[in-house]
Amino acid sequence: MDGLAIEGADAMAAKNGVRIPPRDQLWLLLDRPDNLMYINSVVWFAEVPDWDALTRVLDENVAGVYPVFRSVPQRRGRRWYWVEHPGFDIGHHITRSRLPEPGDQESAEAHISARMSFPLPGGRPLWSVEYIENFHGEGFGEEGALLLFRVQHGVVDGVRLTQLILSMCELDDEDGAPPAVGRSLGPPGGILQTVSEVGGVMARDSFGIARGLTGAAMTFPLSLAKLVRDVTAPGFGLTRVPTRVVESLASTVSPTNTVANTYRSIFRLLWEPRTASRSWTGRARAEKKVSWVTGIDLAAVKRVARAHDTTVTTVMIAAVSRALTEYLRSQGDKPLADINLMVPMSVAPVGDGPPTDLGNHITLILLRLPLGVDDPQTLIDEITESMVRVQYSFEPHVTYAAMVTAAAAVPVGVTNALVDVVANKAIGQLTSVPGPTSMVRIAGTPVAGLLGWVPMTGDQSLGICIYSYNGQVTVGIATDAGLVPEPGVVAGMIERQFTHFAGWDADRDD
Repeated sequence: MDGLAIEGADAMAAKNGVRIPPRDQLWLLLDRPDNLMYINSVVWFAEVPDWDALTRVLDENVAGVYPVFRSVPQRRGRRWYWVEHPGFDIGHHITRSRLPEPGDQESAEAHISARMSFPLPGGRPLWSVEYIENFHGEGFGEEGALLLFRVQHGVVDGVRLTQLILSMCELDDEDGAPPAVGRSLGPPGGILQTVSEVGGVMARDSFGIARGLTGAAMTFPLSLAKLVRDVTAPGFGLTRVPTRVVESLASTVSPTNTVANTYRSIFRLLWEPRTASRSWTGRARAEKKVSWVTGIDLAAVKRVARAHDTTVTTVMIAAVSRALTEYLRSQGDKPLADINLMVPMSVAPVGDGPPTDLGNHITLILLRLPLGVDDPQTLIDEITESMVRVQYSFEPHVTYAAMVTAAAAVPVGVTNALVDVVANKAIGQLTSVPGPTSMVRIAGTPVAGLLGWVPMTGDQSLGICIYSYNGQVTVGIATDAGLVPEPGVVAGMIERQFTHFAGWDADRDD
């Protein structure tokens, strides 16, 4: 990180600066060769844009509005500051290239995969844009193009970066604006509570847990049978027994019991072991790969959601579960009852339009994803319960407080080790973003599709991004090339799962 700061005469010339808050400093210092803390966003067009016009949009809407895009991190003692780079030139952040023939999606995926493995140049603001021509996507009538936007996570989180990119777009239909991106998870009262405040709530309300367990005791034989079944679920050895016991006991209490769910979450954060060893686990390396599938009919996904009395997001996550189950089987792996995925959530309100404040206002939660559940409705019910238990808990706030505290008070090496302990409880990251419902344009050119991946950390091997736009859903997969060498296989498996759900092939009367 020291190599990214202004040094020498330039540092002396830069007298002012803005203190980097711990929540952003954490992401800045997590950069490692095997896992760069970069958010990578891709926008593709069915025609080649006017690059000069697009550069003006970037200059006016990004670099011209947000000083952090003109600044570099500078260390002063134990503190870090954003300092405007005296030689900032937007031209230093924009490159132009062409895909090799045939310029199809496979060519684009290989090109972007290669870019993801390389760090940004030192001594400059931590972002870049690449204009990529000779892209011939499926259904394109002529040559198209892509835009690859890379930014270090310490500059902005994925929620606000998505807002920023959408703020550069012109809507063909004003009614097609997306809902507020991300999700604000402010606790009751709307103020982020500290760990001590959460502890006070838990101490006062622990009676709810006792009451729930008393009810469970009345059906003790059934409860005991469920506990035995949960503990002996596929893929769980002796080290996993404690967390499985807690999971099983928590299930006897209402899914909306905040205290029980918070105890469950904290226990998992502290005691859940590393993800079980399978073909997708191992030491992460620098080389990454990406792939994506697009054109999934959003109207059909909504029909499935109605048929199963759930949400589009839950349906998409259920498809991911079925696909990962299939992937393990295809690799000859032993079955797993469930895995964890890390899911980013916003801890600050997210409004419409351009973000008023960049930086990081997110936390990460561990979403338990059941695997090997063949019945679609049972699978959706289990995912729903898992999501509800997170929603009705203080897990996001406890995690956020711990992240900020670690960044502010713990040496960098120790912080990395602590982050790895939590990160390695999950196989990767999952994001789901609702985009515009109608076509948008950037610098006058219609956008054919867009997608983005948040970085993996620790020894995570998989990043999944679900993005809806203009009536279609795109699923993007980013992987550690040594652990999951064919992300396109995973993406294709997700695409094929929807036919197993009720409502997919129903008459299209909507």
